Amino acid sequence: MNIVAPARSPFMLKEMIEAGANEVYIGLKPKSLRKLSFDGRFQTVADYPAHVEDEETLESMVKFAKRDGIKVAFMANPILLPRDYEDEYKRHVATAVEIGVDFVTVSSLQCARIIRKAGITVPLIAGSSFSLLNRGALRMLKDWGFERANVPHSISIEELAGWKEEGLQLQMTGNFGSGSVPGLCRLWESPNNLEMGDGTRSVYRLTLPNGGTLDQSSFLDAATDCSLCSLRELEQAGISSIKLIGREAPNPSTLAVVIDLFRQWLDMESEGKPVSKKIEVMEREMLMWTMKWVPRFCDKQRCTYLATPVTNSYV
Repeated sequence: MNIVAPARSPFMLKEMIEAGANEVYIGLKPKSLRKLSFDGRFQTVADYPAHVEDEETLESMVKFAKRDGIKVAFMANPILLPRDYEDEYKRHVATAVEIGVDFVTVSSLQCARIIRKAGITVPLIAGSSFSLLNRGALRMLKDWGFERANVPHSISIEELAGWKEEGLQLQMTGNFGSGSVPGLCRLWESPNNLEMGDGTRSVYRLTLPNGGTLDQSSFLDAATDCSLCSLRELEQAGISSIKLIGREAPNPSTLAVVIDLFRQWLDMESEGKPVSKKIEVMEREMLMWTMKWVPRFCDKQRCTYLATPVTNSYV
């Protein structure tokens, strides 16, 4: 299984490669936009940058990755692009393609159309916000020159077996946030705007129709974080790439430990080691003592993140 890791700087790129990533994804800071970017993200998240600073740095990073045989996906995936920015978006993508990126990730047919009309033939990846619904959508993407698609969080593992027959590579999110296991909730959350939603790390107080309440309910699956125990089942169902998030990670070295954890788990998978043995090895990892992680694995095939819960009212 391919491990796809984020990178925003030469240092972060080096950390991801040394940790065992097969591929990286990169965004480039646009020249004209002040807050947002051409990949639908804020340029900074919690005061940390989420993009490569300039074209020269991007070029040096792509060359470094190519030297080690690492493929690079360029993030150009706004859900909706205002028409006034289409020409600049086209130049933005063309710059990255000329530098030598291997894929361009988009999240709308609008952006795919702009890229193809510009004569850019690089393979495309359907981003996680593309909202794919069925196998017919995969066939359409294939006709547009897509090579890979991020599967939606709502799809079941059983459905994936049919999707892989359509001939596209299938990719999913693998860490930090529900939706890393197909079929589970994945609410939108924004660290820059608290009004955008609480996200799925929150637990809720439920007000029941009979007037009763349920406190500390994680009915939105607040604890899902990694999918490690599901990797074998996911690979058999057709998932060929695991995308680990965190371009804005405060400490790239800590994120590199996450990458290494996934790499070790997959290596042990190929050796046929049972889950119990993998957990025994992972519990000795320094990661479990970093960022409030603890040496404990869940009993429901989902590893848990121990943090102070945030209780919200939900009726």
